[in-house]
Amino acid sequence: MTTLSKNVMQHRKVLKETGLAFAKSIPLVGPHIEAAEKMFTLFSEINATTCRDRFNRYIMGIGEICDDEVDISREHFSALVKKLVLDDEDKKTEYYIRLTVSLARSSLNDDEKLFFIHILSGLTCFDIEYARKLYITTNSPIRGFKSAATAQVDLTSQKNGLYLRSLNKLISSGLIYEAINTHPERNRLFHFTEELETLLGYLFNRDDMLPASLGMETKKSYDVVLIEKDEPFDEFCRKRIYSELEASGYCVHIAKNEDAISDIIASCYVSTRTGNGLDDTPYGVIELFEHSNASSDGFKGYRHSETFDPNNLKITSDGSIDSEELATAIDRIVAYVRHLLPVSI
Repeated sequence: MTTLSKNVMQHRKVLKETGLAFAKSIPLVGPHIEAAEKMFTLFSEINATTCRDRFNRYIMGIGEICDDEVDISREHFSALVKKLVLDDEDKKTEYYIRLTVSLARSSLNDDEKLFFIHILSGLTCFDIEYARKLYITTNSPIRGFKSAATAQVDLTSQKNGLYLRSLNKLISSGLIYEAINTHPERNRLFHFTEELETLLGYLFNRDDMLPASLGMETKKSYDVVLIEKDEPFDEFCRKRIYSELEASGYCVHIAKNEDAISDIIASCYVSTRTGNGLDDTPYGVIELFEHSNASSDGFKGYRHSETFDPNNLKITSDGSIDSEELATAIDRIVAYVRHLLPVSI
């Protein structure tokens, strides 16, 4: 510990007394100096009490969640305690507790540990919660959004100052970065760095990272979703495909239209349509798509299709369709689903 000489101490005392005397001579503030001095003394006492209380809760918290033989270096512990007592937000104490235990159990090197200590210190509780929400909405199929990209944009496009500040803080801290834009509306999209995923893993448990922790619902999941269309053969195809896949143990759902992807998600989607070839010859087609919840707002990820001649379809008296070509197309679609999803999810 460095000790100041008596001369330096005396010099500081003179400066302090001179400064106070000068301040008292200023008409605007002079009458309030003594009251301010008392207030500063009180603040110092309150601050010391607050720091001791926060440190005590920090130590007790570590003891509650860490009963195994782990250790942390004096350098890292000192850095954590310093950041803890100087932090503006008392409620971040729980985060410091979790980070301390996580770092002690980790195999990170010294620089990496200090990185996370400084990152936590630089983020507010709002920043941390923003990062958690951003991560959850991007990595979970949230009901009400057609894709994860749409859910992310709903959060990152908000013009509220707190949200904008947190978004930019995460960028400047090296926790997220802007992705190459593939969103249909050209909105900014973001990827997460490994450091953000690690930090969230240190600060939150598994249940904290579920959509339910934010009051959000996840989409209902199916193996296969059949999309209703207006084609004259569509209902026949859907019934046949549904029956065969369900009998094979798949979880199948029929959706009214493509907007259903806001509420459901599946490994693959089947739909029908008609069209005309280059020589203007009509054709019917059964298509199978994989909707990528990560980026698309519609059915993308074409996987397979089967075509047939719609002019050869014969509708029987009971409403069924007599067509060997269509039956073969349906069988091949079902076979492809079984190949794509050999085991039901």
